[in-house]
Amino acid sequence: MTTSRAGELAKLHRSIPVARYRSLVGHWIARWFRPPRPAQHTPVVKPREGECVVTFAGHASVIARYPSLSIAFDPMLGRWVGGVRRAVEPGVAPGDFEDVGLVLISHRHADHLHIPTLKLLPRKATTIVVPAGGAQWVSDLGFARVIELAPGADLELRGIQVIAYATSHGEGELARGLSYVVRPVPGTTEPPGPSLYLCGDSGYFSGFVDIGERFAPDIAFLPIGGFYPSSFRARHMSPLDALYAFEDLRARLMVPIHHGAFPLSYERLDEPARWLLELATSRGVRDHVMVMTAGQTERFPALP
Repeated sequence: MTTSRAGELAKLHRSIPVARYRSLVGHWIARWFRPPRPAQHTPVVKPREGECVVTFAGHASVIARYPSLSIAFDPMLGRWVGGVRRAVEPGVAPGDFEDVGLVLISHRHADHLHIPTLKLLPRKATTIVVPAGGAQWVSDLGFARVIELAPGADLELRGIQVIAYATSHGEGELARGLSYVVRPVPGTTEPPGPSLYLCGDSGYFSGFVDIGERFAPDIAFLPIGGFYPSSFRARHMSPLDALYAFEDLRARLMVPIHHGAFPLSYERLDEPARWLLELATSRGVRDHVMVMTAGQTERFPALP
């Protein structure tokens, strides 16, 4: 990350205007006895030519449907991450993944690589992509193909190109991971559908600038939760960090993910989305931020 932007963000985070849990563990225990709130499920529609239909499945899970291929990113339907109970249902069911032909996994943490959910997905004709060295995590699940990608590598499937990029989420096998640029292969469809950027977990870093200069994706799905206390920002962007990343990516629309489902840090569960909208309004980019609720489906044409 550039020194100037890093320093600017550090100064802006000296005071973080979010409500916090007094005791995170106490909140976890209290939630053990409360079932997740229901989520409104929007009927899934088929994409038309030049469209991508996106369903937000809660937490960091996204289903992106192009006319030729449906893609699931970090699918997670479970009600628990360790001892942390889900607060809101995902708004989708296993049947909503029946048309998925490609699964993208960002990294090995259990709220992103959720084996019980993967076992519910169609696998006999489905390809799954994992970070380099990660095939062993999913090799016995029965997927048609398991592909490892290193940062900078890519694959093409049914007219869709996926390019892998590094993230900044810490060291070690569990944390090292990928983000993905997803786009119709140039020249194969007319009009082309929108390009996407999918990021599961990351702190703010200079890699976003590189992606923006090369691709300028139409829609950026960026994580905004798990950032408090401020020391967590090295691995989880705050809403303010995410807006800076959105700017670096040169994207046209930001859809926040990794918020609202699991209370994994001290900011209250609804605070990331609230603060993001407040920031977007004050910075004049409210029309470029769409907060989707769990289970919500939207049509996205190629953006001008």
